[in-house]
Amino acid sequence: MWRISKFVRPDGQLEVEDAASLATELGIPAASLRGTASFYADFVEPPGVRTCDGTSCFLCCGKELREELVKRGAPCRGVYCLGYCDQSPVALAPDGLPLVLSMKTLPGIRSHGRLSIVTRRLVDGGAASLKKARRSGAYEALAAALGGHPEVVLSAMDHSGQRGRGGAAFTTGRKWRTCAESPADRRYVIANGDEGDPGSFLDRVLMEEDPHAILEGLLLCGFAVGAGEGIVFIRSEYPRAITAMQAAIREAREAGLIGRDILGRGFDFEISVFPGLGSYVCGEETALLNAIEGRRGEVRIRPPFPSQSGLHGFPTVINNVETLVNVPFIVADGGVTYSTLGSTATTGTKALCLNRGFARPGIVEVEFGIPLRVVIEDLGGGARDGKRLAAVLIGGPMGSVVTPEDWDVPLCYGAMHERGIELGHGGLIAVPEDADFRGLLDHWIRFMIAESCGKCVPCRLGSQCAANALGASKSGAETRRRLEELFKAMEQGSLCAFGQSMPQPMRQLIRHFGDRIFPSPSVP
Repeated sequence: MWRISKFVRPDGQLEVEDAASLATELGIPAASLRGTASFYADFVEPPGVRTCDGTSCFLCCGKELREELVKRGAPCRGVYCLGYCDQSPVALAPDGLPLVLSMKTLPGIRSHGRLSIVTRRLVDGGAASLKKARRSGAYEALAAALGGHPEVVLSAMDHSGQRGRGGAAFTTGRKWRTCAESPADRRYVIANGDEGDPGSFLDRVLMEEDPHAILEGLLLCGFAVGAGEGIVFIRSEYPRAITAMQAAIREAREAGLIGRDILGRGFDFEISVFPGLGSYVCGEETALLNAIEGRRGEVRIRPPFPSQSGLHGFPTVINNVETLVNVPFIVADGGVTYSTLGSTATTGTKALCLNRGFARPGIVEVEFGIPLRVVIEDLGGGARDGKRLAAVLIGGPMGSVVTPEDWDVPLCYGAMHERGIELGHGGLIAVPEDADFRGLLDHWIRFMIAESCGKCVPCRLGSQCAANALGASKSGAETRRRLEELFKAMEQGSLCAFGQSMPQPMRQLIRHFGDRIFPSPSVP
């Protein structure tokens, strides 16, 4: 796909003669080449300042920031989301530097519980350099593992009970073992750094400040499943993360930690960075695979699952960044030790992101099982500026709207799911009592329109029909009925979690705050 980018003009159009030559080289029709290029926002959107249109910035004066930048003559384009939700509103300059009201090197980072795993280097200011990372134990688990058998690593992952932290919460050990046992002469492992959920910024911070933890997790995964190549897929909205990961790979390679015969143990493994090109749906693992292969970022039908048939048709493990950062601890201390953290139903810890709507925004790592209310009221300090919270949005646009009566639910995938709450990636956005709830519903619908890959009719057209229904001057009852029809069609007819899951939080918002979204007409 990156060969395509050099033939794209600033206006997003392909240079015809060069495009024809490239199409011939790749063995595909020129129309397919143009179709691929037109899919990605970075090819078709004009350059300039990227302003955040994410939910946190929507609730925290993002519109006002954009208007001010336009007033100053800055060319702007909206992006969902830039990953600085603790500092909303935010924009990203063309040089990749964030433009925020009060820039901090790191968000507020703290832990609550017996042990911090994911954030342990972040609380000390990060460990971007190999020297600093190794002082805190980086690559020790890898060195020990390479002296044994891959089954030892697989067994540790099985016993840990760890579930993926990217939102789907699939058991990590089971995914790895499926890949390892799928017959093939080549396998891949991928770190999914396409953290696009508005409200989440943990992966960005980890890639920027603790990249070697991710690389060690990738290396251990590759060794366990028999892969020879790893890829770190990073969204283009995270330019500092791309630079940091590339620098870490260079350092690790020079130290003999990446490449041939790693640490003299006969293990060969290469790692590269693949930058995304501006597509939210590429956070979905099969759309991500298509992007790497140079295709449109549309989802694939499953089964087969990537662990059986993934990149270029070979078995592939795809884990999100936080999942991989847990791996060195699990391998070093043992899966059983890890399983004692958290709750019986959901083991380990979870790093949660609190947006600027909280009195104490930032990242907090907690053990599973802690009541959600403790996170919101004690660790997050409730709403900023002394306001009262009407709800919190958890897990991004495919997550949940959680009102105070449900805040006593424990942080646990099973317990939360039973109450219709999805943790997702773990981003929490505070919704104050005076929020514009109709505007928030419209914001989510337009997010769906903008970010749908377009493959499924219910998702592509249903979202536009929902926007039309909300904007039509009909009665509240009629609009609610029409929206519910569309939500059901999206859930039942969409191919991936984007179309299947987005209706639920919108439905919850209407259920809890319908009187503010569809106010009764005043009686003369």
